[in-house]
Amino acid sequence: MTAFLLLSGLLLIAVGHDFRHRRIPNSLVAAGMLAAMACAGAPDGIGLQLALAGMAFGLLSLLPLYALGGLGAGDVKLMAMVGAFIGPQAMPLTLLATLIAGGVLTLAVTLRRGTTRRMLHNVRDMLCSAWWRLACRQMPRIDPVPASAGRMPYALAIASGAWLQWMLADSSLAARLALY
Repeated sequence: MTAFLLLSGLLLIAVGHDFRHRRIPNSLVAAGMLAAMACAGAPDGIGLQLALAGMAFGLLSLLPLYALGGLGAGDVKLMAMVGAFIGPQAMPLTLLATLIAGGVLTLAVTLRRGTTRRMLHNVRDMLCSAWWRLACRQMPRIDPVPASAGRMPYALAIASGAWLQWMLADSSLAARLALY
């Protein structure tokens, strides 16, 4: 529980900084990774091997989106920090919840900015390009889009994914929520 409260505090700081400056400080992520390793090494921690595996899972899971220009490096490092706190076994649900939250956030941001049409065109163009390469028996790849629909604070999606995973994993919390 202590590790999750520490992670939550770090995520709140990251979300606030991402909203204000559209970036996540390396110093925050580095401090978070050190804190995750300390928590993992504690007697009731997940262990250093699982923390390192979770960090690798988090890093590798968002790296393709960074390579395509869809996310910033801070977002990838923040997901690695989350993985170091929760371990690899909790990362698939966290990643799924993060991607869903990111999709909802993207839709909300593009609707607010009036760039939804641009975003939908970008998704269509990327998927058509990948499909065409596959049809031509080439390795499919998704090329970066020429015109962005805008940047958004993805730390909120990462935090939402981590918090949702925690709520679903905590059986007593899930049971209390089911009563309502």
